[in-house]
Amino acid sequence: MTLTPEISVVVPTHRRRALMLRTLAALRSQSVDHGRYEMIVVCDGCDDGSADAARALSRSGGPRLEVVEQPRAGCAGARNRGAMEAVAPLLMFLDDDMIAAPDLLEAHLRRHATDPGTVVLGAMLVHEDSPRSFVTEGLARWAEKRNSRLSDHLAGIPVTEMLGGHITLSRQTFDALGRFDAAFTAGGRFGGEDLDFGWRARSLGIPVVYEPRAIARQVWDKSFRSLCRDIREAGASDVRLARKHPEMAPSLTLGRSERLPPWERRALRATLARPRRVAAAFSPALVALDLAARIGAKGRRLEHLHAVCRAHLYALGMVDAGFERSVTETG
Repeated sequence: MTLTPEISVVVPTHRRRALMLRTLAALRSQSVDHGRYEMIVVCDGCDDGSADAARALSRSGGPRLEVVEQPRAGCAGARNRGAMEAVAPLLMFLDDDMIAAPDLLEAHLRRHATDPGTVVLGAMLVHEDSPRSFVTEGLARWAEKRNSRLSDHLAGIPVTEMLGGHITLSRQTFDALGRFDAAFTAGGRFGGEDLDFGWRARSLGIPVVYEPRAIARQVWDKSFRSLCRDIREAGASDVRLARKHPEMAPSLTLGRSERLPPWERRALRATLARPRRVAAAFSPALVALDLAARIGAKGRRLEHLHAVCRAHLYALGMVDAGFERSVTETG
């Protein structure tokens, strides 16, 4: 007799075959019995053999593994498609670069048994195998600080902490929330769907809690240019978020720019005022940071320059989305 699994793990992936297989390998080595969970890989516009590799893995035993292929729809659309294929009453969304600790699923199942009806955020730390540079050094410190901060406030998590790369919730809750808004990441765009999802949860009174014992570590291997693109698209997605949920604007970077460090605030303001001229001025700095990231350079000065450039790129994204100060700025 085949038993229905307790939890379905949805892994959206796009052209990251090696990382995806590593994520699946960690999931296949969980402390809970294989019959208690299933894995669903959604190959979102993959042309690198990801689907065939995942199917080959599914034939080698272990927990049930379903492989779904679809044209490029973006992360939110891929998560929604995976949820459609899932059969368990509990859903996990795990990014394709997150390496699960052996007791990851056990920790989530235990938390939902204690706090049913919640959205559970798991810990997202940086894996030691991530290429070392000023980017990953800064990211690792941020992740550790975030983990400590949220561990002190396990319930009532701010909506800005909502990261969909490692969460669990019941099927019932997912359907009540209306799934992820696929418009935010349509065509592979970055950002917005997580915060929108968290905001809708809060609006419906669905608790969002943190479980520090549920640990996954991210193998962060993006190129600096890809990171720059993501930061710029995050600025655009925040504008779209503020339009969809005007009351959310004060929680976003665009609504609290006055609280940014001085140099970052100046970069953001200057870019909004003269985007083309300021972009030309920042170009040499971005080229230098790209080279520094490629050779694995580290140091707080590089991190500081990166932070200023992030503010500039974020502002460019705001301009891309037609930012209107009178609509989204709060003071």
